[in-house]
Amino acid sequence: MQLPPSSAVRRIALLTYISPLQKWGSAQRSRHLIDALLRHGAVDVLVLRFDGRGARGAPVTVADFHGARVIEIGVTVGGLSSRPRFDLPSDHVTRTVEQHVDLASYDLIVSRYVKPALKLQLPPHVPVVVDFDDAVYEPPWRALSTLKMWVGAFTRLLNDRLLVRLRVGSRPHAHYFFCREAERRYFAALPGSVLPNLPAAPERNGPPTYDPPSSPALMFIGLLDYMPNTDAVDWFLADIWPRVRDAVPEARFLVVGSGAAPLLARWSQHAGVETLGFVDSLADAYAQATACVVPMRGGAGTNIKALEPFQYGRPVIATAHVLSGYDGLFRDGIDMLSADDADAFAAHCIALLREPARAESLARSGYERLCSRLSKEHFMAVVDAAVAPLLASSPNRPAPKDAIVSKGT
Repeated sequence: MQLPPSSAVRRIALLTYISPLQKWGSAQRSRHLIDALLRHGAVDVLVLRFDGRGARGAPVTVADFHGARVIEIGVTVGGLSSRPRFDLPSDHVTRTVEQHVDLASYDLIVSRYVKPALKLQLPPHVPVVVDFDDAVYEPPWRALSTLKMWVGAFTRLLNDRLLVRLRVGSRPHAHYFFCREAERRYFAALPGSVLPNLPAAPERNGPPTYDPPSSPALMFIGLLDYMPNTDAVDWFLADIWPRVRDAVPEARFLVVGSGAAPLLARWSQHAGVETLGFVDSLADAYAQATACVVPMRGGAGTNIKALEPFQYGRPVIATAHVLSGYDGLFRDGIDMLSADDADAFAAHCIALLREPARAESLARSGYERLCSRLSKEHFMAVVDAAVAPLLASSPNRPAPKDAIVSKGT
């Protein structure tokens, strides 16, 4: 049975595999996107939850988020095309969704990531926005140590670089969001714009404090089961951390984030390393760190983990791969320190551990750039500029003169 439509002048569906109700970092962008879309009409967030064969559970649940309906639909995985990791169209997935919602009744369909848009057979007359987000994935090649890892890396490259490129761009009324300029250029033929990632709001009011911790410490924070993050920590501990400890023997390295217990146990065997796992208070975790390291050698997107430390008054040391995600927004040596080889990276770490004033200067400059160049107001404006023309072209109903019909909180 289909759910009754919500009443509004315009109706917008946001397709996603990850619920905005979850605490994952990727849900942060979804929450901002929902708030922006609510300015244009009623929003249904259609969360596709893929279950194994024979899985039992509620096929559909409905919750509220900021005035949007979050409709989670259980999809039983069948053949290859119904698997979420492959961007292949699936009649099975489409039929399952349309048992509960009428996709053709929406004035606009927004796909969080490209995968839901390619998985479902979307109505051809409804305008579509695709939020690519991390469009160009670069595997951390040096971290691929098993056949399964190599197969997974090449499968994703095949999917992202071939299947996606072959299938996107055929709709007459569509717009594509990218999180950084380099990825927009990679898909230059698509009508699109850069919609930047924003860090989560800090757990406080007002500007951050820059007081150094009682003892020198570096910190990495992220989803630790994500292979590029695992590779980053492994590389840091193997090639950089010993150099740092030789120069600053009392230094600690804090690893924050959820991850498999064996992984955390392996890392904690290194001298001076503390694996804190998931923490209830980010503010308390950042207060223990002199600086944060983001030694990423692969992955995709903008590595939002490089922005969050500025919200808590902490400087960032990152690779050029990370810095390039911001296309000149953050300046090497002024707002953030960058290095790709172990010696230079360690030298940056040692310098900040020994010079708290230098660490504070970088943190202040980074925070000022973050506040002045990456704001929610800018995020909203980019969404408005893309959504308003598409809604005006929607055949389902005429658009009113004022595109903003309701405001999200």
